Amino acid sequence: MTRKLILVLALVLAIAGTFVFGVRVGRHARHMRWQNEPIHAWMSLPFIAHTHHVPVETLYEAIGVPYQEHDRRPVRAIASAEKKQVADLIRELEIAVANAHRAKAP
Repeated sequence: MTRKLILVLALVLAIAGTFVFGVRVGRHARHMRWQNEPIHAWMSLPFIAHTHHVPVETLYEAIGVPYQEHDRRPVRAIASAEKKQVADLIRELEIAVANAHRAKAP
């Protein structure tokens, strides 16, 4: 009886361990996928800031738009409101991200 209980506990522990590590691997893979994602017109500035690990204020400053805390507009909408080309805005954001990463580098 004791041997059976130990085997059942070992099986439950193995299944739980597989689940926990599977979830961690999935999260890591998702993070890696978004980490190198190029900037697209559908992305919001907070999303870009999060995926590229830069302060959102830096991005707003780079494109010359005042920072608004709950602004979830996509780059396309910001470009339209500012009467700029989407490609130009994306280029400015890419430069800001690159400069922020360069400034962080030791």
